[in-house]
Amino acid sequence: MTTTVVWDGAPDLPTVLVFDPAPPSGPAELPSAWRELTGSRQVVWCRFAVEQALAEVDRLLGDADAFGRPVDAVVHGDPPDVLDVLRRHADQVRAMIVVDADPGALHDVGDVRVVTVGHPRTPPREMTGDAVHADVDAALDALDADDLGEAVRPRRGSED
Repeated sequence: MTTTVVWDGAPDLPTVLVFDPAPPSGPAELPSAWRELTGSRQVVWCRFAVEQALAEVDRLLGDADAFGRPVDAVVHGDPPDVLDVLRRHADQVRAMIVVDADPGALHDVGDVRVVTVGHPRTPPREMTGDAVHADVDAALDALDADDLGEAVRPRRGSED
């Protein structure tokens, strides 16, 4: 594993895959605001501006055993290279959480659910911050609750 992609959390936990557009600075580790998630999720951090980072994530998403399920991706805006990777592996990704999306932005990634959090800002918020972490955490909880609700709802026409 290179230092462009780092992760923490048990491998059998659901995965949140964060695509951070910022260049690396400091040690290759999860940002402190995101570490608390590692008790309930495997957090994978990809600084995709770094050469080979997206290639590494592309390879890992192609390995069905690399990440715990479900896998939720977090992006800022609509970086074309990241969206291409997610489109190639749409069958591996439950949802894409888009941070501070521009109104009307299109995020077509196959059958992957798209959830937007925050609102456009200038300058954009850093992915490493507490506020972005809180928005994403709330979105992940809502996705989990939605999936749980679908699993326990009776189906039409089912016999009780």
